[in-house]
Amino acid sequence: MDPTQKPWAEFDEIPKEKFTDFLTVRSKIDELTDKVAGEKKGIVDNPIILHIHSPTCPDMSLIDLPGITRIPLQGSDQPKNIEEITKRMCLKYVTDSRTIILCVIPANIDITTSEALQMAQTIDRKGLRTIGVLTKIDIMDKGTSAKKTLLGQEVSLRLGFVGVKLRSKQDIDDKKPIDLALEDEKRFFASHPIYSTMGSAYWGTQTLSNKLTQILYTHIKHNLPDIIREITERVHEVSERLEELGPPMPEDMSEKMQIAWTMVMEFCTRFKDAIAGKAQGRRERKGKHRKYQGGAQIKIMYYHLFKEYARPDYRITQEYDDELMKRAILLHEGDSMPGFPSADVFVSLIQPQIEQLKVPALDLLQDVYNYLEELASNIQAQTFLRFPGFGEEIMEKIIEFMQEEREKARYLVESILDSEQTYMFTNDPEYLNTRTDIVTVNSSIKE
Repeated sequence: MDPTQKPWAEFDEIPKEKFTDFLTVRSKIDELTDKVAGEKKGIVDNPIILHIHSPTCPDMSLIDLPGITRIPLQGSDQPKNIEEITKRMCLKYVTDSRTIILCVIPANIDITTSEALQMAQTIDRKGLRTIGVLTKIDIMDKGTSAKKTLLGQEVSLRLGFVGVKLRSKQDIDDKKPIDLALEDEKRFFASHPIYSTMGSAYWGTQTLSNKLTQILYTHIKHNLPDIIREITERVHEVSERLEELGPPMPEDMSEKMQIAWTMVMEFCTRFKDAIAGKAQGRRERKGKHRKYQGGAQIKIMYYHLFKEYARPDYRITQEYDDELMKRAILLHEGDSMPGFPSADVFVSLIQPQIEQLKVPALDLLQDVYNYLEELASNIQAQTFLRFPGFGEEIMEKIIEFMQEEREKARYLVESILDSEQTYMFTNDPEYLNTRTDIVTVNSSIKE
Protein backbone atom coordinates (compact mmCIF):
# COMPACT_ATOMS: atom_id res chain seq x y z
CA MET A 1 0.00 0.00 0.00
CA ASP A 2 1.19 3.51 -0.78
CA PRO A 3 2.59 4.99 2.48
CA THR A 4 1.17 8.38 1.54
CA GLN A 5 -2.34 7.05 0.99
CA LYS A 6 -4.97 8.17 3.46
CA PRO A 7 -6.40 5.37 5.65
CA TRP A 8 -9.92 4.25 4.88
CA ALA A 9 -12.46 1.65 6.05
CA GLU A 10 -15.33 -0.34 4.62
CA PHE A 11 -18.06 -2.56 6.08
CA ASP A 12 -19.31 -5.85 4.62
CA GLU A 13 -22.79 -4.70 5.64
CA ILE A 14 -22.40 -1.47 3.61
CA PRO A 15 -20.87 -2.63 0.30
CA LYS A 16 -19.19 -0.31 -2.21
CA GLU A 17 -18.82 2.52 0.29
CA LYS A 18 -15.50 3.75 1.71
CA PHE A 19 -15.12 5.80 4.89
CA THR A 20 -12.10 8.02 5.46
CA ASP A 21 -13.54 9.75 8.52
CA PHE A 22 -13.09 7.32 11.43
CA LEU A 23 -15.55 9.27 13.59
CA THR A 24 -18.14 8.28 11.01
CA VAL A 25 -16.84 4.71 11.18
CA ARG A 26 -17.41 4.75 14.93
CA SER A 27 -20.98 5.99 14.54
CA LYS A 28 -21.63 3.35 11.85
CA ILE A 29 -20.41 0.65 14.26
CA ASP A 30 -22.93 1.89 16.83
CA GLU A 31 -25.70 1.91 14.21
CA LEU A 32 -24.92 -1.59 13.01
CA THR A 33 -24.64 -2.85 16.59
CA ASP A 34 -28.10 -1.54 17.40
CA LYS A 35 -29.40 -3.01 14.14
CA VAL A 36 -27.91 -6.47 14.76
CA ALA A 37 -28.16 -6.79 18.55
CA GLY A 38 -30.95 -4.32 19.30
CA GLU A 39 -30.86 -1.05 21.19
CA LYS A 40 -31.10 -2.76 24.60
CA LYS A 41 -27.58 -4.19 24.62
CA GLY A 42 -28.48 -7.69 23.44
CA ILE A 43 -25.70 -10.15 22.59
CA VAL A 44 -25.84 -12.16 19.36
CA ASP A 45 -23.24 -14.24 17.53
CA ASN A 46 -23.45 -12.22 14.33
CA PRO A 47 -20.20 -10.30 13.77
CA ILE A 48 -19.91 -6.87 12.17
CA ILE A 49 -17.04 -7.13 9.67
CA LEU A 50 -14.93 -4.01 9.26
CA HIS A 51 -11.92 -3.73 6.91
CA ILE A 52 -9.35 -1.01 7.66
CA HIS A 53 -6.71 -0.13 5.06
CA SER A 54 -3.75 1.90 6.28
CA PRO A 55 0.03 1.90 5.72
CA THR A 56 0.50 2.00 9.51
CA CYS A 57 -1.78 -0.97 10.34
CA PRO A 58 -0.43 -4.52 10.75
CA ASP A 59 -1.74 -7.12 8.30
CA MET A 60 -4.00 -9.26 10.49
CA SER A 61 -7.60 -10.09 11.35
CA LEU A 62 -8.75 -8.98 14.80
CA ILE A 63 -11.87 -10.40 16.46
CA ASP A 64 -13.25 -8.28 19.29
CA LEU A 65 -15.02 -10.75 21.59
CA PRO A 66 -17.42 -9.73 24.37
CA GLY A 67 -16.34 -10.03 27.97
CA ILE A 68 -17.70 -12.96 29.95
CA THR A 69 -20.87 -11.52 31.47
CA ARG A 70 -22.30 -13.23 34.54
CA ILE A 71 -25.44 -11.17 35.24
CA PRO A 72 -27.71 -9.61 32.58
CA LEU A 73 -28.17 -5.85 32.68
CA GLN A 74 -31.46 -4.65 34.07
CA GLY A 75 -33.80 -3.40 31.35
CA SER A 76 -31.70 -5.00 28.57
CA ASP A 77 -32.42 -7.76 26.07
CA GLN A 78 -29.74 -9.96 27.63
CA PRO A 79 -31.07 -13.44 28.57
CA LYS A 80 -30.61 -15.07 31.94
CA ASN A 81 -28.03 -17.50 30.56
CA ILE A 82 -25.83 -14.62 29.40
CA GLU A 83 -22.75 -16.19 30.97
CA GLU A 84 -23.21 -19.42 29.01
CA ILE A 85 -23.78 -17.46 25.78
CA THR A 86 -20.69 -15.25 26.15
CA LYS A 87 -18.50 -18.21 27.08
CA ARG A 88 -19.73 -20.18 24.07
CA MET A 89 -19.03 -17.23 21.77
CA CYS A 90 -15.49 -16.87 23.09
CA LEU A 91 -14.78 -20.59 22.87
CA LYS A 92 -16.00 -20.66 19.27
CA TYR A 93 -13.03 -18.53 18.22
CA VAL A 94 -10.26 -19.19 20.75
CA THR A 95 -10.41 -22.98 20.37
CA ASP A 96 -9.10 -22.65 16.79
CA SER A 97 -5.43 -23.63 17.13
CA ARG A 98 -4.45 -21.13 14.43
CA THR A 99 -5.66 -18.06 16.31
CA ILE A 100 -3.65 -15.86 18.69
CA ILE A 101 -5.37 -15.17 22.02
CA LEU A 102 -5.07 -11.60 23.30
CA CYS A 103 -6.05 -12.02 26.94
CA VAL A 104 -7.10 -8.50 28.01
CA ILE A 105 -7.04 -8.01 31.80
CA PRO A 106 -7.47 -4.82 33.85
CA ALA A 107 -4.32 -4.11 35.85
CA ASN A 108 -6.28 -2.81 38.84
CA ILE A 109 -7.76 -6.25 39.74
CA ASP A 110 -6.26 -9.43 41.13
CA ILE A 111 -4.98 -11.14 37.97
CA THR A 112 -5.36 -14.60 39.50
CA THR A 113 -9.17 -14.12 39.46
CA SER A 114 -9.35 -13.36 35.74
CA GLU A 115 -11.82 -15.68 34.00
CA ALA A 116 -10.38 -14.78 30.59
CA LEU A 117 -6.89 -15.82 31.67
CA GLN A 118 -8.22 -19.07 33.12
CA MET A 119 -10.04 -19.88 29.84
CA ALA A 120 -6.91 -19.08 27.80
CA GLN A 121 -4.70 -21.31 29.95
CA THR A 122 -7.24 -24.15 29.79
CA ILE A 123 -7.37 -24.06 25.99
CA ASP A 124 -3.74 -23.13 25.28
CA ARG A 125 -2.02 -25.29 27.90
CA LYS A 126 1.46 -24.84 26.43
CA GLY A 127 1.01 -21.08 26.10
CA LEU A 128 2.11 -21.05 22.46
CA ARG A 129 -0.50 -18.51 21.35
CA THR A 130 -1.58 -16.49 24.40
CA ILE A 131 -0.44 -12.90 25.01
CA GLY A 132 -1.44 -11.05 28.17
CA VAL A 133 -2.55 -7.43 27.74
CA LEU A 134 -2.81 -5.24 30.86
CA THR A 135 -5.11 -2.24 30.61
CA LYS A 136 -6.02 0.55 33.08
CA ILE A 137 -2.42 0.75 34.29
CA ASP A 138 -2.80 4.51 34.66
CA ILE A 139 -5.66 4.25 37.20
CA MET A 140 -4.08 1.76 39.60
CA ASP A 141 -4.01 2.69 43.27
CA LYS A 142 -1.16 4.98 44.32
CA GLY A 143 1.89 3.08 45.49
CA THR A 144 1.06 0.04 43.35
CA SER A 145 2.30 -1.05 39.94
CA ALA A 146 1.95 -3.88 37.45
CA LYS A 147 5.68 -4.51 37.29
CA LYS A 148 5.55 -8.05 38.74
CA THR A 149 2.73 -8.97 36.39
CA LEU A 150 4.54 -7.60 33.35
CA LEU A 151 7.67 -9.51 34.34
CA GLY A 152 5.67 -12.73 34.74
CA GLN A 153 6.39 -13.03 38.47
CA GLU A 154 2.72 -13.45 39.45
CA VAL A 155 1.36 -15.48 36.54
CA SER A 156 3.74 -16.86 33.97
CA LEU A 157 2.86 -16.64 30.28
CA ARG A 158 5.19 -18.05 27.67
CA LEU A 159 4.66 -15.05 25.39
CA GLY A 160 4.55 -12.59 28.27
CA PHE A 161 2.47 -9.52 29.10
CA VAL A 162 2.31 -6.06 27.54
CA GLY A 163 0.92 -3.04 29.38
CA VAL A 164 -1.10 -0.42 27.48
CA LYS A 165 -2.74 2.90 28.37
CA LEU A 166 -5.93 3.35 26.40
CA ARG A 167 -8.13 6.38 25.94
CA SER A 168 -10.34 7.19 28.91
CA LYS A 169 -14.11 7.60 28.68
CA GLN A 170 -13.58 11.34 28.72
CA ASP A 171 -11.06 11.11 25.87
CA ILE A 172 -13.53 9.12 23.80
CA ASP A 173 -16.35 11.58 24.50
CA ASP A 174 -14.02 14.44 23.56
CA LYS A 175 -13.12 12.54 20.35
CA LYS A 176 -9.44 12.55 21.09
CA PRO A 177 -7.48 11.35 18.01
CA ILE A 178 -5.70 8.00 18.17
CA ASP A 179 -2.29 9.48 17.31
CA LEU A 180 -2.50 11.93 20.22
CA ALA A 181 -3.59 9.10 22.52
CA LEU A 182 -0.54 7.06 21.44
CA GLU A 183 1.72 10.01 22.20
CA ASP A 184 0.14 10.38 25.65
CA GLU A 185 0.62 6.64 26.24
CA LYS A 186 4.29 6.81 25.29
CA ARG A 187 4.80 9.88 27.47
CA PHE A 188 3.11 8.17 30.42
CA PHE A 189 5.30 5.06 30.37
CA ALA A 190 8.51 6.96 29.57
CA SER A 191 8.02 9.32 32.51
CA HIS A 192 6.74 6.75 35.01
CA PRO A 193 9.27 6.06 37.79
CA ILE A 194 8.84 2.26 37.54
CA TYR A 195 7.81 1.47 33.97
CA SER A 196 10.46 3.75 32.47
CA THR A 197 13.15 1.54 34.04
CA MET A 198 11.75 -1.65 32.47
CA GLY A 199 12.31 -0.73 28.84
CA SER A 200 9.75 -0.36 26.07
CA ALA A 201 9.58 -4.14 25.48
CA TYR A 202 6.97 -4.40 28.27
CA TRP A 203 4.63 -1.54 27.46
CA GLY A 204 2.98 0.45 24.71
CA THR A 205 0.46 -0.17 21.94
CA GLN A 206 3.21 -0.09 19.32
CA THR A 207 5.14 -2.78 21.22
CA LEU A 208 2.00 -4.91 21.37
CA SER A 209 1.40 -4.45 17.64
CA ASN A 210 5.00 -5.38 16.73
CA LYS A 211 5.02 -8.36 19.09
CA LEU A 212 1.68 -9.60 17.83
CA THR A 213 2.82 -9.29 14.21
CA GLN A 214 5.99 -11.28 14.92
CA ILE A 215 4.12 -14.01 16.82
CA LEU A 216 1.48 -14.18 14.11
CA TYR A 217 4.17 -14.53 11.45
CA THR A 218 5.79 -17.42 13.36
CA HIS A 219 2.40 -19.00 13.95
CA ILE A 220 1.43 -18.80 10.29
CA LYS A 221 4.79 -20.24 9.28
CA HIS A 222 4.20 -23.18 11.62
CA ASN A 223 0.66 -23.78 10.30
CA LEU A 224 1.45 -23.02 6.67
CA PRO A 225 1.62 -26.70 5.52
CA ASP A 226 -1.89 -27.33 6.90
CA ILE A 227 -3.17 -24.10 5.38
CA ILE A 228 -1.73 -25.02 1.97
CA ARG A 229 -3.23 -28.49 2.20
CA GLU A 230 -6.68 -27.09 3.07
CA ILE A 231 -6.48 -24.55 0.25
CA THR A 232 -5.47 -27.28 -2.21
CA GLU A 233 -8.35 -29.50 -1.10
CA ARG A 234 -10.76 -26.60 -1.34
CA VAL A 235 -9.55 -25.68 -4.84
CA HIS A 236 -9.94 -29.33 -5.87
CA GLU A 237 -13.49 -29.46 -4.48
CA VAL A 238 -14.45 -26.22 -6.23
CA SER A 239 -12.91 -27.43 -9.50
CA GLU A 240 -14.91 -30.65 -9.32
CA ARG A 241 -18.03 -28.67 -8.53
CA LEU A 242 -17.46 -26.43 -11.56
CA GLU A 243 -16.86 -29.49 -13.73
CA GLU A 244 -20.14 -31.01 -12.52
CA LEU A 245 -22.02 -27.78 -13.24
CA GLY A 246 -20.71 -27.85 -16.80
CA PRO A 247 -20.85 -25.04 -19.36
CA PRO A 248 -23.18 -22.03 -18.94
CA MET A 249 -26.82 -22.28 -19.91
CA PRO A 250 -27.40 -21.43 -23.60
CA GLU A 251 -30.00 -18.86 -24.62
CA ASP A 252 -31.28 -20.67 -27.71
CA MET A 253 -34.37 -22.79 -26.96
CA SER A 254 -33.26 -25.67 -29.19
CA GLU A 255 -29.93 -25.83 -27.37
CA LYS A 256 -31.76 -25.81 -24.03
CA MET A 257 -33.89 -28.73 -25.20
CA GLN A 258 -30.75 -30.55 -26.29
CA ILE A 259 -29.23 -30.12 -22.81
CA ALA A 260 -32.45 -31.35 -21.17
CA TRP A 261 -32.63 -34.38 -23.48
CA THR A 262 -28.96 -35.16 -22.88
CA MET A 263 -29.48 -35.17 -19.11
CA VAL A 264 -32.54 -37.42 -19.41
CA MET A 265 -30.57 -39.87 -21.53
CA GLU A 266 -27.67 -39.72 -19.09
CA PHE A 267 -30.04 -40.55 -16.24
CA CYS A 268 -31.46 -43.53 -18.13
CA THR A 269 -27.98 -44.83 -18.98
CA ARG A 270 -26.69 -44.48 -15.45
CA PHE A 271 -29.79 -46.12 -13.98
CA LYS A 272 -29.54 -49.10 -16.36
CA ASP A 273 -25.79 -49.39 -15.71
CA ALA A 274 -26.43 -49.44 -11.97
CA ILE A 275 -28.95 -52.27 -12.34
CA ALA A 276 -26.65 -54.17 -14.72
CA GLY A 277 -23.68 -53.73 -12.38
CA LYS A 278 -21.50 -51.89 -14.89
CA ALA A 279 -18.56 -49.77 -13.76
CA GLN A 280 -19.76 -46.54 -12.18
CA GLY A 281 -18.41 -43.06 -12.83
CA ARG A 282 -16.33 -40.87 -10.59
CA ARG A 283 -19.26 -39.23 -8.85
CA GLU A 284 -20.78 -42.56 -7.83
CA ARG A 285 -17.49 -43.86 -6.49
CA LYS A 286 -17.09 -40.82 -4.27
CA GLY A 287 -20.65 -40.94 -2.94
CA LYS A 288 -21.72 -42.63 0.23
CA HIS A 289 -23.58 -45.71 -1.00
CA ARG A 290 -24.30 -49.19 0.23
CA LYS A 291 -21.67 -51.88 0.07
CA TYR A 292 -23.64 -53.53 -2.75
CA GLN A 293 -25.50 -51.39 -5.26
CA GLY A 294 -27.95 -51.71 -8.10
CA GLY A 295 -28.64 -55.22 -9.35
CA ALA A 296 -26.32 -56.77 -6.77
CA GLN A 297 -28.36 -55.28 -3.92
CA ILE A 298 -31.61 -56.50 -5.46
CA LYS A 299 -30.17 -60.01 -5.91
CA ILE A 300 -29.26 -60.10 -2.24
CA MET A 301 -32.88 -59.26 -1.42
CA TYR A 302 -34.03 -62.19 -3.58
CA TYR A 303 -31.56 -64.55 -1.90
CA HIS A 304 -33.35 -63.99 1.38
CA LEU A 305 -36.81 -64.65 -0.06
CA PHE A 306 -38.29 -67.98 1.17
CA LYS A 307 -34.93 -68.76 2.76
CA GLU A 308 -36.58 -70.54 5.66
CA TYR A 309 -38.49 -72.79 3.25
CA ALA A 310 -35.31 -73.79 1.39
CA ARG A 311 -33.59 -75.36 4.40
CA PRO A 312 -32.83 -79.10 3.91
CA ASP A 313 -34.56 -79.95 7.16
CA TYR A 314 -37.72 -78.00 6.39
CA ARG A 315 -40.92 -80.02 5.99
CA ILE A 316 -44.21 -78.43 5.07
CA THR A 317 -46.02 -80.97 7.25
CA GLN A 318 -44.04 -80.10 10.38
CA GLU A 319 -46.91 -77.92 11.56
CA TYR A 320 -49.45 -80.75 11.08
CA ASP A 321 -50.14 -83.62 13.45
CA ASP A 322 -51.95 -86.89 12.80
CA GLU A 323 -55.19 -85.67 14.34
CA LEU A 324 -55.31 -82.67 11.98
CA MET A 325 -54.72 -84.91 8.98
CA LYS A 326 -57.39 -87.42 10.09
CA ARG A 327 -59.83 -84.58 10.53
CA ALA A 328 -59.07 -83.31 7.01
CA ILE A 329 -59.62 -86.80 5.56
CA LEU A 330 -62.98 -87.09 7.32
CA LEU A 331 -64.10 -83.63 6.24
CA HIS A 332 -63.27 -84.23 2.57
CA GLU A 333 -64.02 -87.96 2.28
CA GLY A 334 -67.26 -87.31 0.41
CA ASP A 335 -68.23 -90.21 -1.91
CA SER A 336 -64.65 -91.35 -2.54
CA MET A 337 -63.76 -95.03 -2.17
CA PRO A 338 -62.27 -96.17 1.15
CA GLY A 339 -58.47 -96.18 0.99
CA PHE A 340 -58.47 -93.62 -1.81
CA PRO A 341 -58.43 -90.19 -0.11
CA SER A 342 -59.87 -87.30 -2.09
CA ALA A 343 -57.46 -84.80 -3.63
CA ASP A 344 -59.37 -82.16 -1.70
CA VAL A 345 -57.64 -83.37 1.45
CA PHE A 346 -54.25 -82.47 0.05
CA VAL A 347 -55.50 -79.13 -1.28
CA SER A 348 -57.08 -78.16 2.06
CA LEU A 349 -53.80 -78.87 3.87
CA ILE A 350 -51.46 -77.23 1.40
CA GLN A 351 -53.46 -74.07 0.57
CA PRO A 352 -52.82 -72.29 3.93
CA GLN A 353 -49.08 -72.89 3.47
CA ILE A 354 -49.08 -71.43 -0.02
CA GLU A 355 -51.12 -68.47 1.22
CA GLN A 356 -48.31 -67.68 3.67
CA LEU A 357 -45.94 -67.16 0.74
CA LYS A 358 -47.81 -64.05 -0.34
CA VAL A 359 -46.69 -61.83 2.54
CA PRO A 360 -42.88 -62.20 2.10
CA ALA A 361 -43.26 -62.06 -1.70
CA LEU A 362 -45.21 -58.80 -1.58
CA ASP A 363 -42.90 -57.41 1.09
CA LEU A 364 -39.96 -58.12 -1.19
CA LEU A 365 -41.76 -56.36 -4.03
CA GLN A 366 -42.14 -53.24 -1.86
CA ASP A 367 -38.50 -53.42 -0.68
CA VAL A 368 -37.25 -53.62 -4.27
CA TYR A 369 -39.46 -50.69 -5.21
CA ASN A 370 -38.15 -48.61 -2.30
CA TYR A 371 -34.56 -49.35 -3.25
CA LEU A 372 -35.14 -48.53 -6.92
CA GLU A 373 -36.78 -45.24 -5.93
CA GLU A 374 -33.83 -44.40 -3.69
CA LEU A 375 -31.37 -45.34 -6.43
CA ALA A 376 -33.27 -43.22 -8.97
CA SER A 377 -33.36 -40.28 -6.54
CA ASN A 378 -29.58 -40.41 -5.99
CA ILE A 379 -28.83 -40.60 -9.71
CA GLN A 380 -31.35 -37.84 -10.44
CA ALA A 381 -29.74 -35.54 -7.86
CA GLN A 382 -26.32 -36.04 -9.48
CA THR A 383 -27.49 -35.86 -13.08
CA PHE A 384 -29.69 -32.78 -12.70
CA LEU A 385 -27.36 -31.02 -10.27
CA ARG A 386 -27.37 -27.84 -12.35
CA PHE A 387 -31.15 -27.71 -12.58
CA PRO A 388 -32.65 -28.99 -9.30
CA GLY A 389 -36.15 -27.72 -10.16
CA PHE A 390 -36.15 -29.60 -13.45
CA GLY A 391 -34.74 -32.64 -11.67
CA GLU A 392 -37.62 -32.63 -9.16
CA GLU A 393 -40.18 -32.61 -11.99
CA ILE A 394 -38.37 -35.49 -13.68
CA MET A 395 -38.32 -37.39 -10.39
CA GLU A 396 -42.08 -36.97 -9.99
CA LYS A 397 -42.61 -38.58 -13.40
CA ILE A 398 -40.14 -41.36 -12.55
CA ILE A 399 -41.97 -42.15 -9.31
CA GLU A 400 -45.32 -42.10 -11.09
CA PHE A 401 -44.02 -44.56 -13.71
CA MET A 402 -42.39 -46.82 -11.10
CA GLN A 403 -45.58 -46.95 -9.04
CA GLU A 404 -47.53 -48.06 -12.10
CA GLU A 405 -44.99 -50.82 -12.77
CA ARG A 406 -45.06 -51.86 -9.11
CA GLU A 407 -48.82 -52.41 -9.27
CA LYS A 408 -48.41 -54.46 -12.43
CA ALA A 409 -45.75 -56.56 -10.73
CA ARG A 410 -47.97 -56.97 -7.66
CA TYR A 411 -50.77 -58.30 -9.86
CA LEU A 412 -48.40 -60.81 -11.52
CA VAL A 413 -47.04 -62.04 -8.17
CA GLU A 414 -50.49 -62.52 -6.71
CA SER A 415 -51.68 -64.27 -9.91
CA ILE A 416 -48.76 -66.72 -9.85
CA LEU A 417 -49.33 -67.58 -6.20
CA ASP A 418 -53.08 -67.95 -6.76
CA SER A 419 -52.45 -70.32 -9.67
CA GLU A 420 -50.17 -72.43 -7.48
CA GLN A 421 -52.98 -72.88 -4.99
CA THR A 422 -55.13 -74.68 -7.59
CA TYR A 423 -52.36 -76.81 -9.10
CA MET A 424 -51.49 -80.19 -7.62
CA PHE A 425 -47.95 -81.37 -8.34
CA THR A 426 -47.78 -85.16 -7.90
CA ASN A 427 -44.46 -85.94 -9.57
CA ASP A 428 -42.40 -85.09 -6.55
CA PRO A 429 -39.86 -87.94 -5.97
CA GLU A 430 -40.47 -88.01 -2.25
CA TYR A 431 -44.18 -88.24 -2.80
CA LEU A 432 -43.74 -91.10 -5.27
CA ASN A 433 -41.24 -93.05 -3.17
CA THR A 434 -42.45 -92.69 0.40
CA ARG A 435 -46.00 -91.35 0.41
CA THR A 436 -47.71 -93.65 -2.13
CA ASP A 437 -48.31 -97.23 -1.11
CA ILE A 438 -51.09 -97.92 -3.61
CA VAL A 439 -48.94 -97.99 -6.72
CA THR A 440 -45.32 -99.15 -6.57
CA VAL A 441 -42.53 -97.14 -8.03
CA ASN A 442 -41.70 -99.81 -10.62
CA SER A 443 -45.22 -100.06 -11.90
CA SER A 444 -45.48 -96.29 -12.13
CA ILE A 445 -42.26 -96.19 -14.16
CA LYS A 446 -43.56 -98.88 -16.56
CA GLU A 447 -46.79 -97.02 -17.01
